[in-house]
Amino acid sequence: MINDIAAAVLGCGAVGWLVWRGFCTEPGAFGSWPMFANIGAYRVRLHDVRDGQPVYPWQYEVRQDYFNSPEELGSLVSYLNEEHGRRVVGEGVILTHFDHIRIVVRNGRILRA
Repeated sequence: MINDIAAAVLGCGAVGWLVWRGFCTEPGAFGSWPMFANIGAYRVRLHDVRDGQPVYPWQYEVRQDYFNSPEELGSLVSYLNEEHGRRVVGEGVILTHFDHIRIVVRNGRILRA
């Protein structure tokens, strides 16, 4: 009986410790959940330089891919220029682990605003 209670207490303690490590430690630390360690996203408003028409990133990106990195935004801007002949400019925000960074898209580059 005492062994069963000790095993239950030890098991609950281990599960509690893993949950605490998973949610309450810095991303990338031992025990943190890798699936949440590097989530980042961007939201931008882009338009074509030539005619001022809005450019919707969702027309050119994979529809189920909600979280994209700043590098993927740079790839999208290059793709639009090289494959579709659309030079885009715009503004937006990059969402990081605990903060957000304002950005602008100018001359095919992503810059801090």
